[in-house]
Amino acid sequence: MNLGSVTLLFILLIKNNISTYIFIKIDINQEFIYILTNNIGMTRVKPIRSNLGKYLSFIQQLRLFNRIEPEDLDRFFVNIQVENYSKGEIHNFNPENHSKLYIVYKGIIKILKSSHEGTENVLSLFQEGDAITPMYLSPYYDVSAGFLSDTTLFAFKEKDVIMFAQKNHQFSNNNLKYLAECVQSLMVQKAVLHLKTSKERVGWYLTQTRINETFELNFPKAAVSSYLGITPESFSRALNSLTNDGVYVNKNKIALNSGDELCQYCDRVTGSNCIDFQSEKCTHY
Repeated sequence: MNLGSVTLLFILLIKNNISTYIFIKIDINQEFIYILTNNIGMTRVKPIRSNLGKYLSFIQQLRLFNRIEPEDLDRFFVNIQVENYSKGEIHNFNPENHSKLYIVYKGIIKILKSSHEGTENVLSLFQEGDAITPMYLSPYYDVSAGFLSDTTLFAFKEKDVIMFAQKNHQFSNNNLKYLAECVQSLMVQKAVLHLKTSKERVGWYLTQTRINETFELNFPKAAVSSYLGITPESFSRALNSLTNDGVYVNKNKIALNSGDELCQYCDRVTGSNCIDFQSEKCTHY
């Protein structure tokens, strides 16, 4: 069916008595191909090559693509897919179905593991600019992605990522450094969960908002509580206790009396990203 600049295609697939429809919208003016299916609950957008330029300025700011020439990125971005998810969606994120490199363009995501009883444990939290790499996970490790807001992801297939890493030495180095940072982050998180009190865990988490100078809780408190291994009630009590240190949280805004109240909860690895690290102002000086 053709509606001026818009072409609509409808495909019905039947396998093992299960029907799946694929609805494709090709918008010539907007230079997008939208693919929607009834069993995924998401939309996948394939931008035309001439429309990729608007993403480059965003991607070039990310450490994973640091010092890569724009023309090399442009060739890599021919393979980009843009996936849109709605707030509240939860999808299995195992490597078998999601063997890709994802970049969060906008939105917030939790990666979670659930027990047979339905208990949820948040393993990681991701926001704008973060990379998610289920392509590196074991095929036997089942985790899910929960979308805490309407979210847009850039997606690159594993074969395209591997090919780019083979051809581009800088991207290969960036990839190794990113994976090493992920391992380090997990080690720090494990130490926090096992060695710190509830108040210290919350203080440690809030420290990161001072380092990145956002002073905002970007994630729902229930998700942060699970990530820190405490109950929402313990999280609230810890926030109240932190007011005695001069740390105030009003909804998602964080205010500090003098600016350094959270430094006592900072570890050296986390603090190494702070502009004041090892200065006279720093706890680790």
